[in-house]
Amino acid sequence: MRELLLSMGVDRWVLPAMLLWPIAAAALVRVLGRDIARDESGAEAPSGGPDARVLTLGALVIEALLAVALWGLFDASERGWQARVDLPWLTDLGATFSVAVDGLSLPMVLMTAIVAPLALLGSWNNVRTRTPAFGALALLLTSGLIGVFVTLDLLLFYLAWELMLIPTYLLVGVWGAVGTSRASLRYVLFTLVGSLLMLVAIIALWNLGGGTSLHLDTLRDVALSPRTQLFMFLAFFSAFAVKSALVPFHTWLPDAQSAAPTFAAVTLGLKVGAYAILRFAIPLFPAAASHDVVRGTILVLSVIAVLYGALMAMAQSDLKRLISYSSISHLGFIMLGSFALTQQSVQGAVLSIVNSGVSTSALFLMAGMLEDRTGTTDMRAFGGLARVVPWFSVMLTLVMLSTVALPGTNGFVGEFLILLGTYADLPVLAVVATSGVIFAAAYGMRALQELLFGRLDVSTNGAMADLSSREKLVMTVFAAAILYLGFVPQQVLQRSERASRDLVESVRFGPNAPTLLPPVSLNR
Repeated sequence: MRELLLSMGVDRWVLPAMLLWPIAAAALVRVLGRDIARDESGAEAPSGGPDARVLTLGALVIEALLAVALWGLFDASERGWQARVDLPWLTDLGATFSVAVDGLSLPMVLMTAIVAPLALLGSWNNVRTRTPAFGALALLLTSGLIGVFVTLDLLLFYLAWELMLIPTYLLVGVWGAVGTSRASLRYVLFTLVGSLLMLVAIIALWNLGGGTSLHLDTLRDVALSPRTQLFMFLAFFSAFAVKSALVPFHTWLPDAQSAAPTFAAVTLGLKVGAYAILRFAIPLFPAAASHDVVRGTILVLSVIAVLYGALMAMAQSDLKRLISYSSISHLGFIMLGSFALTQQSVQGAVLSIVNSGVSTSALFLMAGMLEDRTGTTDMRAFGGLARVVPWFSVMLTLVMLSTVALPGTNGFVGEFLILLGTYADLPVLAVVATSGVIFAAAYGMRALQELLFGRLDVSTNGAMADLSSREKLVMTVFAAAILYLGFVPQQVLQRSERASRDLVESVRFGPNAPTLLPPVSLNR
């Protein structure tokens, strides 16, 4: 298949197409798409064009097919960037339209491109007003997400980062639950402050590099003093940590995801900030990332996030907030693996980013299905649903088990690799973080008990509709991904192995690397 794709020249245009196609499709959906309802009451809109949701779904499916082609193009035995395209852009600044993938970014691209149409199809009736505008924003958001994963020029990366943030703010603020202005405002304020700090650091780094290039490969070779690295690393890290919702920068996430429409809640849960730390913050400033105090602080915060997120999830009565705090706990594992700085832990972090995108997205879709049927996600309003919605119950059980990292599901392999890679150098932190798995089992089983096996309120939930054919299709795809990644994770691990090893080696032996990786004082 790879030879066929190469003969067609797909490697020369697939990444620009993945960036530009959603933007062009957004304009088409906005102009040609028809709204399905006149107003909030749901009254049917007059005819006059194709359903905007159908157009949006078609555009997202094309994006997913391009991602599958990109996956087929990738050769795990090759080192460095693949499907790379470099085009002149702002020549006076040294900025280029430079895009490529490696073993770190490729799994993120495929996961995002497949999750996006599934999220729309699974929440088909969640948004019924102003659907052309909604579809256009969803497509712009998809372009921004893909751009974050594939751009190599820092200015282009910043534009993709902002293209991701702005549509999300509008999706939450316009189509979110009543009274969501506070949640959307907190989201934009938190992320905007971090983004501006990152922009200042990008400008400073460009200036220190001679003002001739903004390419990642070039800027990694710019000689920086440890003090300069420290300030720039903190600026980049602040933007990425806020977007990832690392404790203590997490407070916006539960409110935003609880208020957001299902599609936006799903995309908010994707760990793009964690990826950006692996791609930009650590390789550009290795001495700062491996500094004893900095690294130790982040590792401790990561373990705190694992435990805090799990304990807060145990205390929630709302399913959406439980999923959100669970996502914060998973991020703690990802950050622990990223800053343990071993090949196993980094590979585990990459796999966990993908796994979290799959499992958390599936959970938010199922929470949205409950909300569409009953108007609430308060778990106290349910109970005994296994007797009336068996398909829903089976799928929810499988997805929840993957979230708590049951062996045989996708969640287990990533967390196991993180803990295994961390234990070699940081046994205390690895052992403490392991307790997060126990707490995860507690909140996961409690949620299943309250939703599926409690006392059934027949008058309220006795006639609840089970999954429709459309919803069964969506959840079957998620179930297949959960089991496939759980039993056959080699497809991701093989592709990420070389890139993970290169990342660790660049931190230890690169141009700006410290003479030796300092130990973390907690384990002295």
